[in-house]
Amino acid sequence: MKKIKTLIVITLFFLTLFSNSSYCLADDLVWNEVDRETIFNMAKEQDRFILLFAGNYEGRCRYCTWAFGLFNDPSGPLRTIVDDNYVTWFGSLFLEGTSLKNPEMSEFESFIAGYLAIRNDPNDNHGFPILCVINPDNPDEDATEYWGTMDYRTNEELLFAITPPDLFAGQELTWHEDEEEVFTLAKQQGKPIFKLVGKATSPNSKKVIKQLTAEPLKPMLSEHFILWFSSDTSGINVNTYAETNSQTLPYIYIINPDEPEVILSEVKGYQDVEKLIELVIPFTVSNEIIELDNKVTVFGNMLQIANHINSEQIQLFTLNGQRIAIIRKNDYSIKIDASHFPKGTLIVYSSSGWSQKIILQ
Repeated sequence: MKKIKTLIVITLFFLTLFSNSSYCLADDLVWNEVDRETIFNMAKEQDRFILLFAGNYEGRCRYCTWAFGLFNDPSGPLRTIVDDNYVTWFGSLFLEGTSLKNPEMSEFESFIAGYLAIRNDPNDNHGFPILCVINPDNPDEDATEYWGTMDYRTNEELLFAITPPDLFAGQELTWHEDEEEVFTLAKQQGKPIFKLVGKATSPNSKKVIKQLTAEPLKPMLSEHFILWFSSDTSGINVNTYAETNSQTLPYIYIINPDEPEVILSEVKGYQDVEKLIELVIPFTVSNEIIELDNKVTVFGNMLQIANHINSEQIQLFTLNGQRIAIIRKNDYSIKIDASHFPKGTLIVYSSSGWSQKIILQ
């Protein structure tokens, strides 16, 4: 009788374990078993990509069990990468009604669901497990997959499968990762350093880098800065929410190579193009006039702009990057009341690409 009671207790324990919204044993890696909306919200809140494991944990798939063993090894590289970079999502191969069979899924996820449906045979597991890296902001374009028989899959192959996506694929800006090289180049060329701290598994980092490599920021960065990328977030609380309730990654710093301890300017978290332009403009204007035919003159409290362009947007910034005015210029010249502008050095920036420093006294 005592043995029967013990057996009942053990059975109830395992039934409870496998009915939870996340699957793990003791200190094993936690795989979330939740619906699509929940996992995507989790990933966006934490600014992480999703690692989907589609397979079976009930012992019917020896390849899945073997792969779980590699992921759960606390001293292994797979465990470290997943813990540090991803939100995990588990989809059971043999459970009906899982999130992977939601009719509102994207085309990519529907493919997985369809593949799972035709493989719903305990004796036919040669296509499993399936591993997918998914961007919660763009699941179709950025998803990558890795699947197949696990008989001969090595730890290195699985490591390659979940290596974070390339942040800089297909872009032409030159990013340096060696600190000594960055400071040497900056001093030699007399340029400030544009440092970006981010992660390949941070969708916000990917979005900001995409903006930096497009007009109008790309030529501004390539001409006026030495670009430094670092994935080292030590000393940065990446789980702290910014005022916009978004994660703080990426961090962007403007650094004087001669005084690296003084941060000239910085922003945290996702920034739109306008905010990024405000950040870099003060460092893109030399002490000389950019183009002689762009004439900006000050007469008392009046600012006059005259050139050969009859349609452009004019923005004025302080040296610390604060924008103080946006004016639409629809003629070859325009006069602006500057009496309410702050005194001192200001930067005039045109949507046509020219910029100039002025001094209001």
